[in-house]
Amino acid sequence: MTTLTLHRLRTLENAPRIPVPAAILVAAAVMIVKWSNRQRTRQHLSRLDRRMLTDIGVTEAQARIEADKRFWQR
Repeated sequence: MTTLTLHRLRTLENAPRIPVPAAILVAAAVMIVKWSNRQRTRQHLSRLDRRMLTDIGVTEAQARIEADKRFWQR
């Protein structure tokens, strides 16, 4: 996690604001990328065998539960 310094906060305060419609589109794009990453990660997780799951410290049950979640679920 990045720590914001006082200088960085002042820089952010002085940054130009983007129009509301653009901010909404950016937020939507960010959400779509997050959803895509979740879906891809869960697909990969579902393909791991028992040995690989053990290597990452996940049980088969935990992997199944996570892989069965929909892309919008955390």
